[in-house]
Amino acid sequence: MTTINKLQFSIPANNQKIIELYNKIKRNELQTSPRFQRKLVWRKQHKFNFIDTILSNYPFPEIYISQGELDTEQMTIVDNVVDGQQRLNTIVDYIDGKGDFSQDRTPVIKFAHLDRDTKESFLNYEVSVRYLKNIDRDQVGEIFRRINSTEYSLNTTEIKNAEWGDSEFICFSKQIIEKDIDGLDMELVSYKIDVGNRQTFLNFFHSNTIFSENDINRMLSLQFIMTLIATLCDEQYFQRNSRVQHYVETYFDEFIQAPEIEVRLIKTILFIQSMQFTSSSYWYNKANIFTLIVELFKYETDFIEMEKFRSELHLLEVDNNQYILDLSENKQPQISQDRIRYFENAKEGINDKTAREYRGNLIRTLITECLKR
Repeated sequence: MTTINKLQFSIPANNQKIIELYNKIKRNELQTSPRFQRKLVWRKQHKFNFIDTILSNYPFPEIYISQGELDTEQMTIVDNVVDGQQRLNTIVDYIDGKGDFSQDRTPVIKFAHLDRDTKESFLNYEVSVRYLKNIDRDQVGEIFRRINSTEYSLNTTEIKNAEWGDSEFICFSKQIIEKDIDGLDMELVSYKIDVGNRQTFLNFFHSNTIFSENDINRMLSLQFIMTLIATLCDEQYFQRNSRVQHYVETYFDEFIQAPEIEVRLIKTILFIQSMQFTSSSYWYNKANIFTLIVELFKYETDFIEMEKFRSELHLLEVDNNQYILDLSENKQPQISQDRIRYFENAKEGINDKTAREYRGNLIRTLITECLKR
């Protein structure tokens, strides 16, 4: 472990009143969005709860401020918030009645509507502040990194979860795939999946061999579900995970398509379960189950002849097994090229748009051939 520019002294905590911090921000003497800060990703429910914390006189985590540069024209020093921008911006918006606090109805009383004593109490609330004086820019960045550090490098989904973990889109996806959702404050989640449906989803995705332990531990199973839900919303395939961030941000406060997705997805899952594949079936390969769900989701499954469709899938699996055997024995496969192409596009890690579209087209053809007349 390398220590970068060890600090000469520990940094004591001092208290500053909200009114003092507010006035510094309004006078541009305190910058809340320096280069190393993360983007604002609090949902409005968190903002309301945070303000209620202050109104109730409960404490919240300390804020770190570093000494900024001297403005020789204005004769001021502009300090930087190292950690705590979301808290301070929420306080400013609340006092000014802006953003989520400009709505006609909010769970907390608007600042302008508070009585005099409550306003004074709010403005005199003392915030614990650590002022990082006389330390260089590299040390400031290192302090921020250590405050927000993790024990190992994060993959793309883990970073997304760390930054946007309270997005309603992510919360919806987590309810489908994660057994333990203690990390979710369900009181803040706008849409809650039916308890019975959630259990059905969990049984389906965890009882079969769709995901490995590593997939689950590194949130790759969550990435799969988010990509699946985004595809169902888009009603078309896209390249790898390219559309997921759009839905994470668009449905940050409310996932308006959640009720419809839940109802149609549970019917799709129940239909797949009715075909009674073994847990090690070819159809529980991630690429195959992704395609099956997306394509069956488009249909009213009551109009599909389940036994006939199951038989078609079984034949496709038999052909795949024969194809693998022929390759291992250096034989020329006696299987149609369209099926061979499907098998190649269904291999682990094949997530390109063209591969997804090809798999989807073939499965869609099988479905239409099995529709009840």
